[in-house]
Amino acid sequence: MENQKMMNELFILGELMEAPQIGYHLRSALQVSLGRNRKISFGVLYPLLDKMADQGLVTIETIEDGRTQKQATITPKGQARFFELMREDVPEGAKNRDIYLIKLDAMQHLPLVDQQELLKSFIREQQKTVDELLPLIKEFAADEKIDHWYAEKKQELKLSEANLAIDWATNFLNDLPYRK
Repeated sequence: MENQKMMNELFILGELMEAPQIGYHLRSALQVSLGRNRKISFGVLYPLLDKMADQGLVTIETIEDGRTQKQATITPKGQARFFELMREDVPEGAKNRDIYLIKLDAMQHLPLVDQQELLKSFIREQQKTVDELLPLIKEFAADEKIDHWYAEKKQELKLSEANLAIDWATNFLNDLPYRK
């Protein structure tokens, strides 16, 4: 499945696992989950909801409350699809981090052992980033060209982010059994 479609479908199903939602709230929740600069357009959201309704994953109800709104509710088939997507490996590619963030946001619906495995997978992914960056930073540091110095600084930022993510996920993993 194409990563963007998987990400959007998983996000919608994960949000609907909590409660029925209108499109506007789904759009806002995605921005909260992925960051202020990440938005899904209504031109993508509503056709996807309609397609998911055609597939039997959600039902769409029109609500008249001063203005017309479409409210989506997850179906049992949609719940099964949610768990299927949560079990899938996170694909490599540009959307990898976003998919992890969505899975981490929705993992409370999984059994504890699956939550732990998801966190371990996230840690492994971040460790790959660390392992790729360390020799690159060393290579840039060995060259005294100004553009390599700037590149080194950018890679150091990525390294700090990956190490912070590892620390966060490790702490989360250690705390997780005590929250159930």
